[in-house]
Amino acid sequence: MLHNIFSKNKKNKIKNKSKIIIDIHEKNSLVPAELINNPNLEIIFKHLLVGDYLINNIIIERKEINDFYSSLISKRLDKQIINLKKIKNKLILIEGEIKNIKRKINPNIIYGKI
Repeated sequence: MLHNIFSKNKKNKIKNKSKIIIDIHEKNSLVPAELINNPNLEIIFKHLLVGDYLINNIIIERKEINDFYSSLISKRLDKQIINLKKIKNKLILIEGEIKNIKRKINPNIIYGKI
């Protein structure tokens, strides 16, 4: 099949959209808001049993630094890590800097868990 690259008709372009599945609990996060208008991405909101995002068979657990700390203290992080260990391709993404944690803590608590 030939395509006229000079045509103003955009229908001729064939694009494969990358699919990103986002857990429904992340719906109000800024990340989906940034991704949703990208024409090269297909965004699907779905309940994920493990992680927050599924991209190319990689499960991503996204933690903002304050959430990482509170998950660590509540032991929720340990449960999430146990579930992630069952997944072949996984990633934990920690956003932010330790100095921005709202509580006074010893940074070694965070470094030790990482």
